[in-house]
Amino acid sequence: MSRFAIRFILQAGLITGLIVLAGCAGVRQIDTGNTPGAASAELFVPYQYQVQAIDGTELRSSFYSFDGRHQTLRVAPGEHTLVLRYFDLIEDNGDRTDDYARVLSEPITVSFTARADSRYAVTGERPSTPSAGEAFAANPSLAIENRASGDTVSGEIAVAEPEIETIRRGNTVFAPVGKTAAASADTPQPAPKNAPPQSLQMLKYWWDNASQAERDRFEAWRQQSAGQSGVQ
Repeated sequence: MSRFAIRFILQAGLITGLIVLAGCAGVRQIDTGNTPGAASAELFVPYQYQVQAIDGTELRSSFYSFDGRHQTLRVAPGEHTLVLRYFDLIEDNGDRTDDYARVLSEPITVSFTARADSRYAVTGERPSTPSAGEAFAANPSLAIENRASGDTVSGEIAVAEPEIETIRRGNTVFAPVGKTAAASADTPQPAPKNAPPQSLQMLKYWWDNASQAERDRFEAWRQQSAGQSGVQ
């Protein structure tokens, strides 16, 4: 066999190995504590529905970083309660700072019944625009189905109420301190005193990335604040 042929075979094998490894890296196996060797079922969860907890056991606590891997869970037969977070990066052609919008929902709770030696999957919409993603995150429609028969095995879903109004930009989640979801969105908040020098840069950044509605609200707050302090 020629040296060229040997080199070609080695390179082809290396490429094949890399492809296999890449495929394996795309799925995260989640340990649910199911007894090894015991009867179980498999649940496939697409990457845009990240698993937070199952049956009261927390499996992921932080959602500040995006994980683009699908997940599979081995669960015992019977009733289960799953907590998910819809978490996706959606292409955003209108954003001037990033190509993608980051959309993260509040915890979504759904119950389902699993049978031994069966395979299930979480199914739901895949919004294609940031606005559609935000609407879906606020009122998601998803189900858990038997992958063989297509039958739905899940019940109604519930979405947790936000504890505090959040602002999500890029890959960061900001929560305004002292402003709860029950507070009026139109109520002006006091400006911080003794702001650090970098505040100007931050103000410019948020202004450039704010929607027109957000800018109008800011202008209303600024004018009211200036009127209260007697400064025009």
